[in-house]
Amino acid sequence: MLLLLACADPPDSADTAEALAPWQDVAENLPGAITSIWGDSADDVYVVGADAGAGPMAYHLAGVAWTPIEGLGSGDLWWVSGDAARVWMAGAGGRVFRLDRATATLESWVLDEALTFYGAWGPGDGTAWVVGGNTDVPSDAAAAYYFDGRDWSLAALPPEVAAQYALYKAWGASATDAWAVGSGGVSMHWDGDAWAHVDTLSFANLFTVHDGLAVGGSTSGTILALSSTGMTWTDETPDFAPALSGVYGGEQPVAVGATGSVYFRDDDAWVADAREKPTYQDLHAAWVDPEGGTWAVGGHTSAAPLIQGAIVYTGPRDLPVLE
Repeated sequence: MLLLLACADPPDSADTAEALAPWQDVAENLPGAITSIWGDSADDVYVVGADAGAGPMAYHLAGVAWTPIEGLGSGDLWWVSGDAARVWMAGAGGRVFRLDRATATLESWVLDEALTFYGAWGPGDGTAWVVGGNTDVPSDAAAAYYFDGRDWSLAALPPEVAAQYALYKAWGASATDAWAVGSGGVSMHWDGDAWAHVDTLSFANLFTVHDGLAVGGSTSGTILALSSTGMTWTDETPDFAPALSGVYGGEQPVAVGATGSVYFRDDDAWVADAREKPTYQDLHAAWVDPEGGTWAVGGHTSAAPLIQGAIVYTGPRDLPVLE
């Protein structure tokens, strides 16, 4: 893979595309789709994904090489997140994993075999949330579990949220300021004591929430943003946006979705990446590293089987390929 130039500014026209770093294929056609990515630097990155028959896709980029994460059993993993001390992974069969980054010790729990956990997040103090649902049940299946550092407990949800068939993601700014989103456009806020429903005025399935942004959709996409008050959602969906599955906020917001679609936020508007698409696989999640490099992961994720995993990157690094 070659790296020409690096630029953190989002593309807004075909003219700027030639001046930006090309997308790198870090991985393509992996046996299972890659569903999530998290890291704390450009050379310390974790990805997880589907089980194509030999266990879930799960790899760690440590410096100059990708290494598999062992001991995860069988079944799809849907999300990975972490902090300086630990990495959380969650997925099918109600499974949750905690990886101690210092000792590489892996702990696991099965909270409810009927549930799939699509999201996992912790504020960095040893506590964590996992959210999901039973998508075989048309309603009243959404669930959120809280880890207090020792034990897991099923959280009480507002009735209109509990009536959903799934919560898809959770993210927070702190232990007393967190969000979760899910099917039917549902969102809720955690204040440290209880979850409260916050209407999005949208009925689109919301698949990811991060730093005041939420995305989703089915045939067409949806991008919502929290207002300056932090408790009202505003629709920022650009015209003709396809279904979107992943979003990452911060100083360089990016949203990704169907058939390799990438959108960058330029001031208050979302603009499609004008460069050649990094992949024509669906992109399921995105992450921006501290150097400003943009990562996206995905594969064939719109329906089973979850295969053909992909990892793409644009930024100031020439990254090792995950074979």
